[in-house]
Amino acid sequence: MQTRTLVVLIAMLTIVAAGNAQEDWNITGAGARAEGLGGAFIGLADDATAISWNPSGLGQLERVEFSAVGRWMGEEYDYSNPVHPSTNYTISQSHFTYNFASIAFPLHAGAVNIVPAVAFQKQLDNYSEYDIRTESYESSGGANTITPGIGIKLHPMIYVGGAVNIWLGNFANSDLDKSSTYTLNNDGSFSGLNFTAGLLVDFEGMKKPIPIKLGATVRTPFDLKYDGSYQVMQNGNVNKKGAFVNTVQSPLMFGFGASGRIGENFTLSVDYETRLYGDRQIFRTTDGAAIDTTQLSASKTDLNQVRVGAEYLIVTTAGVIPVRAGFRTIPTLRANWDINNKPSDQVSGTGFTAGTGFISNSFALDVTYSRSTWEQSYAQTGGSASSTYTSQVVSASLIVYF
Repeated sequence: MQTRTLVVLIAMLTIVAAGNAQEDWNITGAGARAEGLGGAFIGLADDATAISWNPSGLGQLERVEFSAVGRWMGEEYDYSNPVHPSTNYTISQSHFTYNFASIAFPLHAGAVNIVPAVAFQKQLDNYSEYDIRTESYESSGGANTITPGIGIKLHPMIYVGGAVNIWLGNFANSDLDKSSTYTLNNDGSFSGLNFTAGLLVDFEGMKKPIPIKLGATVRTPFDLKYDGSYQVMQNGNVNKKGAFVNTVQSPLMFGFGASGRIGENFTLSVDYETRLYGDRQIFRTTDGAAIDTTQLSASKTDLNQVRVGAEYLIVTTAGVIPVRAGFRTIPTLRANWDINNKPSDQVSGTGFTAGTGFISNSFALDVTYSRSTWEQSYAQTGGSASSTYTSQVVSASLIVYF
């Protein structure tokens, strides 16, 4: 019985690095301005964060730009079971982290504008820390990308671009199962490689300008690997240790966006992005032996997301003050569970954003608040149990123009 318990606990621990990291897997771009627009930035992509949203947008830049982004994130997870109230619990946690940095260098060649850039982004945040009745858990690190890319203005209307995403980063986890008194520790690293291609069509480049832009992006599928070593302890003694290698099948992702300006100061934007997780899996191997293969999407459904945003610019003698608001759907890899304890429909939620800032001739400072929620249900006789997740994020971006 003890051996079986150890195997189960080790298998569960090797899920943590990917499972805990940004559980919804809605991998997108960065920046407080884009966040303030609800993430509807594919069809706009006109600042230094464009490399993370639609690299073709880099071709719009006329000056060297440096950007840096930081985020504070607060999360709450609440589980409630009216049939077994003793199992109810709430987890609350918060932390600050770097999120993104980039630099872009416009190179003008006649009518053609070539803009190489490089960026660093935290894609999956593995931070967690909580202590509940059954478990005490801590984790840190995450999956990052280093991204060299380029955007090219081929024509007053046509922009193309591409980027290479080099995945790397480290993680560490410690999990105490209070029912068995086992403490499990693991640490390791992430690795992977994929590509992003983008297109932007700006109808303001026509002989009779129309203030509308259309954008499209494709992110190639790849295997995100996280491997490392684990150690199981009980009463201060090492019970078992070894190594694991896990592979997450990251899917093909593509998105479309549009933006339009009404007058000189008001902009609307909308994105639709899909991530084909429906048939993707995670493969787990421990000590050279395959443990299991699990469907990433419990409902076998893709993550399809709609994002909408608006921006109004208040022009003053000192500079420009933007006012932004956005909305987005939050699809997840989770499923609701039916009375037969089988996954049914996909768990989805909603997110709202609001932001402002200050724009001068030499820099742009942006701050955004966003709130996202989703609820999962577990049908059972006597009353359904439910889990509710809420996140609140404050993002701050600084873009410096040279």
